[in-house]
Amino acid sequence: MLYGPAPKWVENRDRAKIDTASNTAITLLDVQQRIEGETLSIYVDQAFKLASPESLTQSGTSTASWMPDKGDLTVHRVEILRAGQVIDVLKGGARYEVLRREPGLEQRQLDGMLTATLAIPGLQVGDVLRIAYSQSIRDKALQGKVQVNSTLLTLPVEAGFARTTVSWPKGMAVKWRAGPAAGSPRETVEDGWHTVSVPLPLPKREEMPQGVPSRFTRPPSLEATTFASWDEVSRVFAPLYSIKGAIAPGSPLAKEVAKIADKSPDPLTRAALATRLVQDQVSYLMNGMSGGNYVPQAPAQTWVSRYGDCKAKSLLLLSMLEALGIEAEVVAVNSRAGDALPDLLPMPAAFDHVIVRAQIAGETYWLDGTATGTRLATLADVPPFRNALPIRVDGASLTAIAPRVPQLPMATVKMVIDQRGGVDIPALVTATTTFSGVLGSNMGAVLGQASVEQKKQLIDSFAGSVFNTLSKTGGLVSDGEMSFDPETGMATITVKGIVSTRFGDRDGTKRMDLSALASANETFDFDRSRATWKTLPVDLGPARRMREEVEVLLPVDEPGFKLGGKPDYEVFYAGKTATRKGVLEGQRLIVSEEHAALGGELPSADIPVEKAKALRLKNTTPFLTAPVTAARAWRYQSAALKTRLAPVEAAYAQAIARAPVAERGAGLVGRASLRGGTYDLEGAIADYDKAIAIQPDAESYSRRGYLKRQLGRVDAAIADLREALKLSPSVDSAMALADTLGYAGQSEEALKLLAEYDDMGDEHSAVVQVRTDVLAYAGKGDDGVKEIDALIEEKPGDTSLLNASCWYRARFRVGVDGMMQICNQAVERASNAPAVLDSRAMAGIASGNLAAALADAEAALKIAPGQVSTQYVRAWIANAMGRSDAQSDLAYFRKVMPGLVQEYARYGLK
Repeated sequence: MLYGPAPKWVENRDRAKIDTASNTAITLLDVQQRIEGETLSIYVDQAFKLASPESLTQSGTSTASWMPDKGDLTVHRVEILRAGQVIDVLKGGARYEVLRREPGLEQRQLDGMLTATLAIPGLQVGDVLRIAYSQSIRDKALQGKVQVNSTLLTLPVEAGFARTTVSWPKGMAVKWRAGPAAGSPRETVEDGWHTVSVPLPLPKREEMPQGVPSRFTRPPSLEATTFASWDEVSRVFAPLYSIKGAIAPGSPLAKEVAKIADKSPDPLTRAALATRLVQDQVSYLMNGMSGGNYVPQAPAQTWVSRYGDCKAKSLLLLSMLEALGIEAEVVAVNSRAGDALPDLLPMPAAFDHVIVRAQIAGETYWLDGTATGTRLATLADVPPFRNALPIRVDGASLTAIAPRVPQLPMATVKMVIDQRGGVDIPALVTATTTFSGVLGSNMGAVLGQASVEQKKQLIDSFAGSVFNTLSKTGGLVSDGEMSFDPETGMATITVKGIVSTRFGDRDGTKRMDLSALASANETFDFDRSRATWKTLPVDLGPARRMREEVEVLLPVDEPGFKLGGKPDYEVFYAGKTATRKGVLEGQRLIVSEEHAALGGELPSADIPVEKAKALRLKNTTPFLTAPVTAARAWRYQSAALKTRLAPVEAAYAQAIARAPVAERGAGLVGRASLRGGTYDLEGAIADYDKAIAIQPDAESYSRRGYLKRQLGRVDAAIADLREALKLSPSVDSAMALADTLGYAGQSEEALKLLAEYDDMGDEHSAVVQVRTDVLAYAGKGDDGVKEIDALIEEKPGDTSLLNASCWYRARFRVGVDGMMQICNQAVERASNAPAVLDSRAMAGIASGNLAAALADAEAALKIAPGQVSTQYVRAWIANAMGRSDAQSDLAYFRKVMPGLVQEYARYGLK
């Protein structure tokens, strides 16, 4: 590291032109570059306004890095500009400390760069810090060639004065380019020097839509190169990848080659084994020291040291393939913006990676020694680099990398959804996912180092992602296992657990949509509405293949499930073929889908057509419809149905036992929900007891209180609801407690509580309806009618209030004059028909018209057969009408839901 004046060719920025009064963070950024012979000189003059303590901390230490094997770093000035004064920090004796830092060490990268640091003494808030330095670069690997690739400052980053220039002797063969969206660079020839200058910052880049190829989003830069063509870049690098004498006879590396040759005469098998050897037995370590940015390590050294970067690994693999009689060559690629290569000037800086291209039996294979998991079955997979430059003695041009759909699915998912418990019962899920290639190998590496607890965490995390595709509330993990087969390179993860039933209410039936299928979530929606976007293509991603199979097990004693949608379907859209096959045989449905994508790009004009195809694929997703006779949850305390619950109960027990004691609350609450929903009320209360002992919360107290009320234990329910209100003093908690207090005859406390929590806001109507019930329990039903009528007058558009009025009058036998008229209006204007029909059925009972009441109850149950209170009303009416078959239903309700029976007895159903 040197200290001295700036080079004579530099155009120094006058200190007086630096606006020290402005609060712009970057007051000066002047980058001047000069190509002279085989050397590139870079001069940087920068000044920062330290307007706050934070900026003082961030910019108070100056750093600069350089490659000592390629040139020198010279510091020209370190100055503090303060209130018209100039404080020369270097003159005061301060000097940079030179360190060798390896910022990429955690990523196994050694670049050999030196870093100079200087904590600037005496800085104050409000100062402007100006630093100028220059660096010379001469890279022997480039054989006298020079390259420039400078990223250009762009708004919204502001600067007082900023520019980037590059200059070279007049007549020197230099190509230059600025872009994309680099404004209007100024090109001049003066005093024998050709100069290109770009004033900065550039205008803010136009926002790009989703899904454009990377070349449209790459940052603008100023490029300059003395390479005449890609052909010349190829020729310059060819000597670095010469394999002459790379594998000495009898050497350890030669013995490895011989082992591979002995295993198989098949060139594909040999190529796969060689690639696996380089990937698995040579660790990645980027060595950029001593010119190593472009110069690969010798194969013998790589094998002995067992580490190397992409260059070293590629040269090692190339040497082995050639020794095995396989035609191959090294190619340079850009792993992040390969589609942009044709738009760039020819220079090595356009690449960040090298791999090997092999020719076997007329087919091209792209082999990456730094990747993982390559086996014979995945040897033909094509990396997503789009373009490559073959490195040849005779030179070569850029060549497109033709995509190819992988032969083996990158991921195969088999999911079994066990709904044999019934349409209202949680589903047991077993999902097995097999990963191949890079995904499989990476998973195998994780498994090889994971502890038992870490594996459990991985299983839980993976299960969460699987269960979330089925249910918005996720699920509980009951078991899982992970394994890796090093021979196939495949990793397998199996998770087992419980999710809420996959059957939902739909048009009066229970329907299960196969949401686990990829097609169920298919979208292809890319906005190209702006005029400047209309020609932008869509990046379809890399070539890929995925396969999934969903198996649904249905109750063995419940025939009549129907398969809808299109179980057999195939479509080609957006570079992808989706193939689906499905069959329902007895009580078992199997649907498989395979998605094979070629990737690439799609012209914007094709988006509407491909979007329509994707939407149709989604709309054809298969679904199951349950028979109307399917058993519902409220029936499950019967001996015939209770046995169905045993596997689900066992899964819950396993999930609860699997969790640490302090984390078992979720499993206990889940099982309590199952038990409560199937009217094992005592079992549900027992689970809430345990959950509350672990972690008391308002919701658990509230649910336990509700269950106790269903059992007729009103005082115990009130105690729980009081605890819920303490933990969550909300209007919902207050209404639940007030309703139960009123039911228990404690109307004064209930009314006081409702008055306290009625904020006259969105919940006011609900509060009033609870208050009217409390009034009715206290024998003041007529007052309650008046309050409901006042609500209807206040909110004439709220049709639910008509139902509330009908329901109230029918239950408490008040305001019966005009009751049926109100109930009929409620039915006519209903947004929730089952609830309103249930209310009118109660009105029919109150009016003595049992036939009409029964018709309404049955109509409600046809739409919502799980409406338990209506099931009880129907059984009561049928019994009152002398139907003997209703007696068993009433006996069931009295046994299982005594609280419900007691409540309806208050309404006259005795």
